[in-house]
Amino acid sequence: MDQKKQEYQLSDIEKKTGTIYDNLFAGYDKKLFEESVELFSMRHKKWGFDLDWFKGKTCLDAGCGGGRFVLAIAKLGAKKVHGIDIAKGALKLAKERCDERGVYNVKFEHASVVDIPFPDNYFDYVLSSGVILLADNPYGAFLELKRVLKPGGKLFLSVYGKRGLKWLFKVDIWRYTICKIIPFRAGEKILKFLGVPANNRYAILDNVYTPHTKRFTEKEIMGWFKNNKFKNMDRVKFERYDYEKWYNKIIFGEGWIQIYANKE
Repeated sequence: MDQKKQEYQLSDIEKKTGTIYDNLFAGYDKKLFEESVELFSMRHKKWGFDLDWFKGKTCLDAGCGGGRFVLAIAKLGAKKVHGIDIAKGALKLAKERCDERGVYNVKFEHASVVDIPFPDNYFDYVLSSGVILLADNPYGAFLELKRVLKPGGKLFLSVYGKRGLKWLFKVDIWRYTICKIIPFRAGEKILKFLGVPANNRYAILDNVYTPHTKRFTEKEIMGWFKNNKFKNMDRVKFERYDYEKWYNKIIFGEGWIQIYANKE
């Protein structure tokens, strides 16, 4: 495989984001991590996805964090699973977790989703969950995901949706008030002292302390797919949010937008 000749230099925003996730992923104990790995298969079964499809495939988790989905896909029989992330500590932890479980058909690399170090049309499957919304240029990151995906390959993309009372009270008000006073590390220590589990600390802190947490509409994201010659676009439901119910639209707005599609 030909690597890019010049190493991509992380932006200041990416470095800050990476530091936050290094801390958040390190907080997961063995039990919480195992539960997070099982989420992948659990959700795909609910969506009616044939998990045997992964057998023999070459896959990428673009923004793999602590490696939960890399491990999940590898255990489903993928030929090779690559994980990239801007958080070096999370990558080290991800490799250790896979080694501990005897899973070796994986490889982790320090890289950005806006500059993926693989050739065009390389992967059968590309996953990027809750990642491109953190980038300076989310659409540019989307184009990178498309570039490295083979024709006919599957892309799974998830991003936060716009609007909703949850974002206003749980994220936006906190981001521009309390988070301006209390630094990230202090906020993390306070939640840990209060007994908040690592997965819940993750859910709270990544939304309010990351430099960018951009949100989108389903129409906007579907437009990206359509304009880039994807087909079979399918929005799948997040277990705690049914976007078809009117009252959920008031609370969660566009919700958690998760799209599966095939590259033509």
